[in-house]
Amino acid sequence: MKLQLGPEVISSYKRLAYEAWYALAEFVDNSTQSYFNNRARMDKIYAKNRDKLTVKITIGRDKNKEFIRIEDNSIGMSEAELKNAVYIGKLPIDTMGRSRYGLGLKTGACWFGDLWTIETKKLDDTTWHKISVNVPAVAGGAIDLPHKKKRAAAGEHKTIIEIRKLHRKITGRTLGKVKTHLRSLYRRDISKNQLVLMVNGEILSWDADIDKRLLTRANGSKAKRTFRFKVGGKTVSGWAGVLEKGSRKDAGFSIIQSDRVIKGWPESYRPVTLYGDQEGGSNDLVNQRLFGELVLEGFEVSHTKDQILFDDGDQEMLELKLKDKLAELRQLAKSHRKDADERVKAATDDQRNAALNRLEKEMELKEMQDFMKTFEIPSNSLIQKSNESVKNAIVKKTKPNLKATINKTVVSVYLVKDMSPNDPYVIIESTKSETSIIVIINLVHPHWSQLTQEESILNFIRHCTYDGVSESKAYFVTGKIEPDTVKLIKDNLLRIPMNLQGT
Repeated sequence: MKLQLGPEVISSYKRLAYEAWYALAEFVDNSTQSYFNNRARMDKIYAKNRDKLTVKITIGRDKNKEFIRIEDNSIGMSEAELKNAVYIGKLPIDTMGRSRYGLGLKTGACWFGDLWTIETKKLDDTTWHKISVNVPAVAGGAIDLPHKKKRAAAGEHKTIIEIRKLHRKITGRTLGKVKTHLRSLYRRDISKNQLVLMVNGEILSWDADIDKRLLTRANGSKAKRTFRFKVGGKTVSGWAGVLEKGSRKDAGFSIIQSDRVIKGWPESYRPVTLYGDQEGGSNDLVNQRLFGELVLEGFEVSHTKDQILFDDGDQEMLELKLKDKLAELRQLAKSHRKDADERVKAATDDQRNAALNRLEKEMELKEMQDFMKTFEIPSNSLIQKSNESVKNAIVKKTKPNLKATINKTVVSVYLVKDMSPNDPYVIIESTKSETSIIVIINLVHPHWSQLTQEESILNFIRHCTYDGVSESKAYFVTGKIEPDTVKLIKDNLLRIPMNLQGT
């Protein structure tokens, strides 16, 4: 009894768990690997013609409807190499490069459409080849592919793959994501100026100068370090740094193998030992500032080349070693404020006077005076009951926007958009547990609309949060909340980031 694979297996490729950019990357991988395998020879040709390796991806429509075309000026394929290219599972000579399993061209093309062609001409050959693959026909047993040949000049070298009868189309936002991901996947080739990668005529670029985005320490050095270590006998190397200006989408690590990103920006890898065990990482400063690249050589990669297949225990060991190597950077990312190395810019007399004039007018409003005369204060128990109900509903259905730990106390801050404008501007739970403080800020309260600058938003959230921290500290130390005690604690909390500016 034999294990057999029928041609109908090709029909299943359209159900693979690809993203459009990873499917397109299969073709770019083949083009770039073909260049790497023949680099010395091709560099001479490119230098002579003032050219370089170029891969053009065109997503369009003509009289024959939608198509996807991938064209490169690498060395091209001979008839024997073309035959191997359509041999499913035929391993390449170099299985540690970018073309590893002998599947990518076939799986990528079939994932996109039911009809695809390959036209190719190898440098120094004098024959241009074209084959056509009709996926439903092949699945039905028609495995003899139409093959056309024609004479061509020996100096030509090119490969064109065209896919039609699409069941995966790239339009709108997906096209933008394709460009974003491909520039990230091939960042090293682009940065080394050894690849021109184009999508619909746009040349994709990558800014490799990360130093200008790094935090500068007090001693003038950049917040960055390199590392190299072993995991399960395999080599891990790379670098990590702390961004001067935090951005959640820019944080995290890009995993690189064979100089090609496997998983990375804008959907980066976030080890739980560094970023927390919430999905996508905890929403703290580490998840906005700590970033870097991991080069994992010798690790297995999925056949769609979008994730590393870790052996038992390897991922845990990797993340523990990263925690140890990057402890100092993680702490720096967590504690540094972007203006920590700058002096506070004092307000001018004119600004202070303008602010006082506005406040004076507010306090003299008839509505303000009427409120102070007529407002009836509900009982404290009623206020607590109402706030408790709102708090429970929010905590039950949403995750905190910020979660930080001060010693043993977890501070959870919620910025809520679907409260009522009539709900309190802030709800604080600070006395139920010594290990938990909850701060809920109402983003539809009229006052929030007045906060239009980053500094005003920061200070408002800071004051609300430190109110909760101060109340908790006062209550669990003294057994009660006295206004003067709360203000004393908050006074000292507010001094800490300001004092750091002078250190």
